[in-house]
Amino acid sequence: MIKKLLCYLLLVFSLYNYFLFFEWYLGDQQIIIEDALFLSLSSSLPLFLMIFLIHIFYYPKQHSERANVITFPPIIMLLSANLAFTISTLNMYHFQVYNVPRFFDFLRSTELGIIFFFLSFIILFSALKEFKRNNEDPIPTTPSTLIISRGIYGYSRNPMYLGLLFFQIGLGMLLSMTHIIFFSFFTYLIYNYYVIKPEELYLSKKFGKAYLDYKLQVRKWL
Repeated sequence: MIKKLLCYLLLVFSLYNYFLFFEWYLGDQQIIIEDALFLSLSSSLPLFLMIFLIHIFYYPKQHSERANVITFPPIIMLLSANLAFTISTLNMYHFQVYNVPRFFDFLRSTELGIIFFFLSFIILFSALKEFKRNNEDPIPTTPSTLIISRGIYGYSRNPMYLGLLFFQIGLGMLLSMTHIIFFSFFTYLIYNYYVIKPEELYLSKKFGKAYLDYKLQVRKWL
């Protein structure tokens, strides 16, 4: 109970400061650069701590009968987006080493952000619906009892990770922060090599030819 409470408190504190930061960042209010830096760090540092604690508190210590993924996939996306935000704001309000080329300003789009958000929710909802229909746990640190190949899993072997990638891209667009979009490539690499690869190894060993046939029929991402 204390562990959950601590994580929730850190999350609420972080989100509150994120709200204050982006209320200023996307608005017309003036703020001195030192206050902007302090507010950005007050947003990102508690979230880093929460992510670390979730992994320490809840990641299973036993490696038997499950995929040996690096950590829980949603917090990988959170870590990536939070890291992107931290690097961006440290550069803007402290180091000032570089500027993002204006060519990428087309990514600062509310309309595109809404589209990616909409797609991410559809994909995630469809994937979770298939897990629920088959009484499976979507968390990859739990044992798998069957291969889900119907519904959205007939078009993508990893729709949940695709949905999380689209969510991160949409978030960066809506918040007008291109670093978050750029870091979706970092999220993709972590998913590809440290989540999907261990999952495929686990499923191949457990289900053999049935899973190998499924891999041949359905693409990894799209």
